[in-house]
Amino acid sequence: MSIDLKKKAEENFISLKKKADEAISKVGLNGQTARVALAIDISGSMHTLYKNGVVQRAVERLLALGVKFDDNRSIDIFLFGKNDYEVGELSERDFFNYVNDHIVKKYQLEGYTNYAGVMKRITKKYYPQAFEGSSTGGGFFGKLFGGQKFSIDQNAYKAHYQNSEPVYVYFLTDGDNGDKDETELVIREASKLGIFWQFVGIGNEKFQFLNKLDNLQGRFIDNANFFTCTDLDRISDEELFKRSLAEFPSYLTKARSKGLIK
Repeated sequence: MSIDLKKKAEENFISLKKKADEAISKVGLNGQTARVALAIDISGSMHTLYKNGVVQRAVERLLALGVKFDDNRSIDIFLFGKNDYEVGELSERDFFNYVNDHIVKKYQLEGYTNYAGVMKRITKKYYPQAFEGSSTGGGFFGKLFGGQKFSIDQNAYKAHYQNSEPVYVYFLTDGDNGDKDETELVIREASKLGIFWQFVGIGNEKFQFLNKLDNLQGRFIDNANFFTCTDLDRISDEELFKRSLAEFPSYLTKARSKGLIK
């Protein structure tokens, strides 16, 4: 049975990649490369979505889109709840049952939701040399946010990353966070980098804070987009890809004009 299920999943993934190709072509991004990350909520309220396979199916759909941008045909997986984690690389060779084998069996759902920790972890993975005092804290924000300063050195960024490819982060959550001030700081600082955040709210929450992030003032450039989806399984692949790419092309244009990406 498992062999049949795997074969069916592989056939479906081929179809997903074709749909991703069409979506990318429609927005004029053929040939565009990017590093791709997927951050997934592991707060307790996500239990049913994991149990019913919704998260696994979402991962497969987003992987199909991500491998079209990434030269290694893989994406990086991160988790966030009260704490944050880097799970590792997911490729199109090992997506089958990935969520159960690499997330559900290895990480417990957590009773709280923070965004900033995983956002900092992602940012520092791709741009480790772009920070002022990246290993030591400093000043008010350094003390307030765990003794570690989160501030971009734009000269260092230009020296190391100005000609790098962009980073596209897909951020999947079903609820609000408890670290709003810190998250605002991170998204503002990250706007000085070549990183785009696609926030997706699942369920019936109002997601007022994510709406605020989408329109947040004080950023170097607009580096985020947000949409909601009451039921991920009920949105078509085509519509999901369309929404996921809605603002990425305009972001790339702005980021290039500011010298953030090649």
